[in-house]
Amino acid sequence: MAHAIIEWSANLEGVLDLKGLMNLIADDMANRSDGVFPIGGIRVRAYRADDYVIADDTCADDAFVNIDIKMGVGRSAEFRKAYFDALSSRITDFLADLFETRPFAFSLYVSEVDGWKKNSIHKRLKG
Repeated sequence: MAHAIIEWSANLEGVLDLKGLMNLIADDMANRSDGVFPIGGIRVRAYRADDYVIADDTCADDAFVNIDIKMGVGRSAEFRKAYFDALSSRITDFLADLFETRPFAFSLYVSEVDGWKKNSIHKRLKG
């Protein structure tokens, strides 16, 4: 299980390549994690934040992208550090134009969670 939830400020509408960002994360989890994240358990979703205050609330161009990743327990600290350092770097590179063209903040948080789930997508993928 690895779920990425992207939250982004509404003033990035039409500027942020959201589908590209979502695919970057999903593809990275599927292809760069050495199978640690089973493909059938990967979820990436995004929500536009229409109501927000950034910093002193005086610059309409201030913008943000926040990514929260939830994953099941059991991955080593070494894996988490190496993998998410690299993922953060790839995302930062993907968002580089935003850092250059406006006041922009990016954050990535990772949580290990216990959860109860049922998933028949794995069965389809084994097909």
